[in-house]
Amino acid sequence: FIPIMLLLACTAFASAYTGGCRGTLPHNGNAMSSSANIWSCNAKPLGLPRTKAPVALFETIGPQEIGVGVVVATLFAGIAAGIGPTTVVPLLLILLSGDPDEREASGKGNSQAVKTIIENYTPSAWKKAYFGDNEVPRGEDGAPKLLDLPAWQGEEARSLVEPEAVANVQSMQLEPIGVPSVGDVDTCFISVRPEKPLEAPPVILIHGFDSSVLEFRYIVPQLVSAGLRVEAMEWWSGGFTARRPFLDKLTQDSTCTPWGLICEHQLAFWRRQLDGQKAIVVGASLGGAVAMDFAVSHPECVEALVLMDAGGESYAQPDPFLTAVAADPVVNLFQWRANNGLLPYPHVWSKEEGWRQTLRAYLKSGGYQRRVNPELIKQVPQETLVLWGEDDDVLPIEDAAKYERDLPNCVGVQFIPEAQHAPALENPDFVAKQIIDFALKIGTDRQLQSI
Repeated sequence: FIPIMLLLACTAFASAYTGGCRGTLPHNGNAMSSSANIWSCNAKPLGLPRTKAPVALFETIGPQEIGVGVVVATLFAGIAAGIGPTTVVPLLLILLSGDPDEREASGKGNSQAVKTIIENYTPSAWKKAYFGDNEVPRGEDGAPKLLDLPAWQGEEARSLVEPEAVANVQSMQLEPIGVPSVGDVDTCFISVRPEKPLEAPPVILIHGFDSSVLEFRYIVPQLVSAGLRVEAMEWWSGGFTARRPFLDKLTQDSTCTPWGLICEHQLAFWRRQLDGQKAIVVGASLGGAVAMDFAVSHPECVEALVLMDAGGESYAQPDPFLTAVAADPVVNLFQWRANNGLLPYPHVWSKEEGWRQTLRAYLKSGGYQRRVNPELIKQVPQETLVLWGEDDDVLPIEDAAKYERDLPNCVGVQFIPEAQHAPALENPDFVAKQIIDFALKIGTDRQLQSI
């Protein structure tokens, strides 16, 4: 029971806070294309066969791991029952309390046994999504064949083997972008232009909390192949973008908020990359809240919106006060998962400077609930398409109807078959087609208006 619940709980809690860096494998394992910097991708949903964990492993689990497992299992049970994480905050406080930095320095929560159990219980179609291929190719001398990447991408990224992930990290750039309230921020992003562009606005992709542009590794090639320009920045809390400038500003200036600085950063990125050209902004999970805030604050930048299982009508967390109270235990849970290799695939940035402190600062702020809510949603002026995984296991499917009700210019709600909270990973072909069709419509409408 414990290992099964650990797997399910880690899956649910990972999606709840990361925006769903979880998904299925490409059905044919295509290699990447070398032309036009476009990645090949034919990802489709697969069945989820399971394997059995060796019984002997149970004997190696200590009280600490069981305690963490109980917390995570309870979190999953609460989410599955529709109770939400609020009811398990006391358990988090009891079993995972303590300063995150001190707890990490003490080495608490490292357990190869727990990792092995969860790897054994992980459905094969999720193994790449969580752990990569697990088998890094080796040369004749037995040494692992690691990717040749810039030093700023760290050692973890060098062991990636999935073709789409490899192509994605190799296409990343790191450049300083000036953010007015903060100064220059080393920002990781991808920028991909098609060989034959469509008459349609460029697309900006915004990932979820503590996620990465790797979240879009399956849909970017399809969007670009169709003729769409794609821009995607790793915003504060995610990927390889520098965290320290934002942390320092939030510490020094109590009037600043995470969402205010994130919005400034998005604006600076838009100016740098698109120089006044309006874009279709796609926000996934918590990235949907980021996208709506940006659209309301800077309508001159946004032609239209696509919200995909977006936070805003509700959030996979307690109310802001309890979110702040539970910040340290939640960060400790993230760190425990990082230590045991159980963060969503591939959490190659968990060793980035300021990663743990950034999670804590965001949660201590109460999160986007303090900014993006039904009142702000009713102010979104752009045409908006809502996409929703028909089996979303993180946010209630009823939220899709609430968006249709509250958005002034909602053009429709499309439920995505065979998808949960991370449709861009779970059914990328369907998602890409929806975005392409919507972009074509927006482009056509814009041409007609100019006549």
